[in-house]
Amino acid sequence: MRSGHLIGIPQSASPAMRQAHIRMRTQNLTDASLVQAGIRPGVGGAVKINELIARRRGKPYEIYHPEMDRILGNTYGLIVFQEQVDQLLETFAGYSANQAEVMREAIHERRREMYVETLKEEVIQRIVTNGFSREIAVQVCELVAGFKGYGFAQGHALAFAEVSVRSIWCQQNFPTQYFAALLDSQPAGYYGPCTIANEARSRGVLLLHPDVNRSELNFVVEDMDEAAMPDVPHGGIRVALQQISAVAKDTLLRTLNQRIERPYRSFFDFIARVRPNRDELEQFILAGAFDSMHPNRRALLWAIPSAYEFAELVRKNGDALDISWEEPSLPTNVEDFDIVEKAIRERYVLDLDIERHLMAFERERVAAKGVITTREATQLAPGTKAFVVGNPIRLRFPPTSSGKRVMFFDLEDETGLLNVTCFDDVYQRYGHAIICSPYITLYGEAQDRDGHIAFLTERVYNYQPRFGDARKEVDVRELPITTADFLVS
Repeated sequence: MRSGHLIGIPQSASPAMRQAHIRMRTQNLTDASLVQAGIRPGVGGAVKINELIARRRGKPYEIYHPEMDRILGNTYGLIVFQEQVDQLLETFAGYSANQAEVMREAIHERRREMYVETLKEEVIQRIVTNGFSREIAVQVCELVAGFKGYGFAQGHALAFAEVSVRSIWCQQNFPTQYFAALLDSQPAGYYGPCTIANEARSRGVLLLHPDVNRSELNFVVEDMDEAAMPDVPHGGIRVALQQISAVAKDTLLRTLNQRIERPYRSFFDFIARVRPNRDELEQFILAGAFDSMHPNRRALLWAIPSAYEFAELVRKNGDALDISWEEPSLPTNVEDFDIVEKAIRERYVLDLDIERHLMAFERERVAAKGVITTREATQLAPGTKAFVVGNPIRLRFPPTSSGKRVMFFDLEDETGLLNVTCFDDVYQRYGHAIICSPYITLYGEAQDRDGHIAFLTERVYNYQPRFGDARKEVDVRELPITTADFLVS
């Protein structure tokens, strides 16, 4: 958890969470719960989480009263959990539990500044009347007023932390099963299936193409021991049929039901029995669902007209396919798509990469120009500047106290993710490229934030990938990768 390797971990995968665990140097469930609660808006945003982490790591601080220490001692003198607001109001101001809870909710829901200012003198007076000094009263008011909105109760934070810890154990010990379940639950969590698949591959998990004879409706684990592949120690995940885009649920169910009687013995047999429409059939082909029967995908596309003629012949004869009937022949001398073309089309159809991230096909080209990977960027010494190329994802614009726009995003390539910060002046110059370009070249400086390396952007340029000879067939301006992936706060 404290390494920040939390892609695919529920409640802990976001960049803010990963950074906080690295900086907090999380040691136990209590630390994990502090991170869970600490990044919520009620605690006070980046300023307060930074202060919490600094105090957790040894920064001196002072608590001025034993009762305050009783309430806030475990959270280093800061309000982290929402019930601490109630406890301060009850202990120092003498409010009942119900009154304190109503006040806490009201501070969040009403016009904050006016409401807090109205209550301030009342609260101070009650605290002084209860025998505490005015200095203590002011400190209590400042602490309560600083809890600005939505927050977690301690039990809530501990529950989320435990879910994360248990998930990490599952991911470490049963990676294939874990990632199969995670992919099957999409859309869920912070990152999409492409990023999850990339993380699975990095952990030694093999992804297998969808297959009309082997895939289920959902993602399933296949035992790869018999495949004699020692480089794949954790087995493989068979991509789900439902991951193939633009295929109706009824077609998928017919695919499963028809093969109960017997497996599909050929491309033509599948069409005759399942009868997908042409668009659906093309999606099956481009996803690689017939590769185990006929590996030449382009030849299958050419064979579609004759396949439908054969299917119609079967239909007219009462669906009783005489095994003596000769199936049409596949076109010969048709050159198949190359590996890059297949990968691009798989991304378009499946919304994930099977064998490798698309950036892997550009690595030799960009490395020759001195561009490093995102993984290498996270290992740079602070202050080092470098070029990195990748796909910008998860763009977000959190509110700032200055009112200036700050953009955060992840830059993704085949080696992982790089957290990137883009301040207002750079955003004004290069924001269009980040938002509108599937790939960008980023020049920036590595910054160390308590052990977490992030990149501060200086320049950004649109990057036009070549993908080898794929330009002959694929208009790379229409790559199946988008940056319409925003989080406003």
